[in-house]
Amino acid sequence: MNLMNLTLVLVVAVGVAATVSTLYATALRLWAVGEVDSRGNANLLARTGSVLCFSACVAIVLFALWLMIPQFH
Repeated sequence: MNLMNLTLVLVVAVGVAATVSTLYATALRLWAVGEVDSRGNANLLARTGSVLCFSACVAIVLFALWLMIPQFH
């Protein structure tokens, strides 16, 4: 087994896991900031950012599944 390939897979896996975790945590925080206040106003910029972060998480997970399942190629 080539140690360089193992190291590359490890680095990519840790990087992707950290990216998805960061995007998910950021999305949750933005969603909480964008809550509707007592007057009925919402912070739309925060909500939009939250939806974009959640969408990026879903896209990364679906791409990873596409890479792992050979019937999708």
